[in-house]
Amino acid sequence: MKQKILLVLAMIMLHSVTFAKGPVKKNGKLQVIGRQLCNEKGEPAQIKGMSSHGIYWFAHCMNRSSMKVLAKDWKVDAVRFALYPNNYKQNPNYYTKQVDELVNIAEELGIYCIIDWHAMDHGNPNDLIDDAKVFWEHMSKTHAGKDHVIYEICNEPNKTPWSEVKRYANTIIPIIRKNDNKTVILVGTPDWSSNLAAAAKSPLKYDNIMYSFHFYAKSHKNRKAFVDAIQKIPVFVSEWGTSSYTGDDGNDYESSRIWLDIFDGNNPEKLKISWMNWNLSDKPESSSVFKPGSGVQQKWDNLTESGEWVKKQFKK
Repeated sequence: MKQKILLVLAMIMLHSVTFAKGPVKKNGKLQVIGRQLCNEKGEPAQIKGMSSHGIYWFAHCMNRSSMKVLAKDWKVDAVRFALYPNNYKQNPNYYTKQVDELVNIAEELGIYCIIDWHAMDHGNPNDLIDDAKVFWEHMSKTHAGKDHVIYEICNEPNKTPWSEVKRYANTIIPIIRKNDNKTVILVGTPDWSSNLAAAAKSPLKYDNIMYSFHFYAKSHKNRKAFVDAIQKIPVFVSEWGTSSYTGDDGNDYESSRIWLDIFDGNNPEKLKISWMNWNLSDKPESSSVFKPGSGVQQKWDNLTESGEWVKKQFKK
């Protein structure tokens, strides 16, 4: 009996040591200095992680079990929780609680998390401004100042100009800052967050703000425009995939590698660019990291070709 107790205590201590050395313990509260994401000491920080697919459909893939594997085995720095506003509207209390629970799990595991208001279906984020106000009022009050939290206030604005996105941001950011004046905020950009040019010309006037950039390796190869933009504004690649922009149609690993090399500092400014891969699900499409059925069975080693490739990127 005594040996069993000692074994349990040893396992608990090992668990604590593992997560004590995690990315949040290492970097502390993130901040934006100039165009670089930095740790609490002001040193450049590069955060790499996995984005969920919509947690409405794939909660079975983004949970305590999978997140523990990501933290311990994959060695990710962060996870991103994609909550579609249209799903939120169906049951605000339920989905608010779901996000809160995921944030708490990430904290226990010592990894960062991005709370993602995954607005895209309406194009203009102002179309759902009332829901966004309620959501961000709660999130910024509940998770104010937590070292491991990042807020992403609109995922992929589309068919709408930067002026409309800016109007939305100028409504939501003050709500957040009233409750939480330090946490990094990511702001989506036009054309499904693939066009940084307008934001670079007319940036927002707040501290600890970054601009989201999304790409899919098989579809998006205009790297010059990206490199030009990061010389003017701080950018966080909050979503990218190895596939085409549809999330399917095979994978382009050569293009993916070129993008990741840029993010690793191979750019004129030597900036370290943080990124989140899409997507942590078992949906039958090219960009998913799990094979169909893996989430239901909780088989986190049942990886797709893309999953195998992406997992290796965290261990370099």
